[in-house]
Amino acid sequence: MTKYTALILIIAMRIFFHPSNAQTEISPFGSLPSFPQATTTFSTPKFISIEGKISNEKVKLTWNISENETADKFEVEKSSDGGNFSLAALVFGTDKMSSDQYQFYEKVNSGKILYRIKLINKNKELEYSKIIEINAGA
Repeated sequence: MTKYTALILIIAMRIFFHPSNAQTEISPFGSLPSFPQATTTFSTPKFISIEGKISNEKVKLTWNISENETADKFEVEKSSDGGNFSLAALVFGTDKMSSDQYQFYEKVNSGKILYRIKLINKNKELEYSKIIEINAGA
């Protein structure tokens, strides 16, 4: 009895669940069906402004960027000679829409220090800010 029940169940499933609109022939060497492609327009963030000053015995850098949601991170770099820059800090983007403002603080060192900011967007493209010179006196 269970053999016949199973056979009837298989036949019923085959009848009711037969794919009627499916592609009937798929060639392993043919082209795949075309699907709509999602296109993403990717705006590039840009520096709007950057300034640096000494406040309360600290260097304070402030910068504003446009298209903030596409900025991934910022590398604050410093140099004493203007030629060899080294990483001073890493600041991550906020993903806030439109423009945003970022800040960096560091204890003041005597002498002249040059700062620049490397903007890295989510496509890993780079843009450098202008160089900011801070003179703390000797």
